[in-house]
Amino acid sequence: MTLLTRYQLRMAWPDRDERLIARLKVACWREAYPGILPQPILDDLSVSRSTVEWTRGLRTGIAWIAEQSGEPAGFGHVQGAEVTTLYVRKVDHRHGVGRELLTHCFDEIACLGHANAHLWVLEENGAARRFYERLGGRLTARRPVGFPRWPRIMEVRYDFALGD
Repeated sequence: MTLLTRYQLRMAWPDRDERLIARLKVACWREAYPGILPQPILDDLSVSRSTVEWTRGLRTGIAWIAEQSGEPAGFGHVQGAEVTTLYVRKVDHRHGVGRELLTHCFDEIACLGHANAHLWVLEENGAARRFYERLGGRLTARRPVGFPRWPRIMEVRYDFALGD
């Protein structure tokens, strides 16, 4: 699938894109997770803390950013055989952005020599789960997310076969 021409994809660069990704992640969480995550988690999100996390993330993995007219629309991050992160702004849903970002992530994973990829998604995030299932993801595991105050919040793992 070809991404619609109004979006451009580019690789994220360490020492340049951490804050952009942090702002985008915080915005996406606040759009996607009301009613799925407790409000105190969303209220406590911090671009500064997230920037520190992404400083490490861009040194230990590979990220792709989707932009429209120079503004970020979404991003995906890979570390090893895992797609650690895939977020798209709500306004940009259903335009092929998520599929294209995921395809780039899978290509990176395959280039690293892996025949399979996996990712974790919040169990209650039905829209994301349907998206991954439509793209061939196979549900293989379930675990607590790890929020100490909310031990019942779960995530599920999807595995994907890469290549032919």
